[in-house]
Amino acid sequence: MQLKIKRSQRTGGMLGGKVFFALDIRAEYSAEEKANINKYSLGGEVIYNSEAAKRHLDAAGGSLADGSGRGVLGAAASLALAKLNLNVTIASLAQGQHIECKDLGELLSAENALRDACKNLKEFLAVAATFDGSEVVIDFNDPKLAAA
Repeated sequence: MQLKIKRSQRTGGMLGGKVFFALDIRAEYSAEEKANINKYSLGGEVIYNSEAAKRHLDAAGGSLADGSGRGVLGAAASLALAKLNLNVTIASLAQGQHIECKDLGELLSAENALRDACKNLKEFLAVAATFDGSEVVIDFNDPKLAAA
């Protein structure tokens, strides 16, 4: 897997003086990774949610927890709002994502979260590739393993 990140900025806002920072980010999967993504139907797995999407998803959970009819409607509204915010899946990352942030801290947070998500995804896909009938033996009597 390769992760391609392009940083940019634009000005906007009411008077055009506000700077917005952007990431264009895209993953390229190897043929084996693509095959495992398809084989295990992993394309729809969410690997990153923006802060706004997380807030709406949390609100949906809170609305359902109160058990009232209004809670169910509130949860549905929050889920709809969460879908309007950035949710990155394994498949959508291959197509490319454009992320705009109001400040550099938010941009760095999003970039770091996506890098970490891709590291985890790479490990996940590596494990998925091992379901080939092979056997792994871990010898816990080995002093090197005991120290780790």
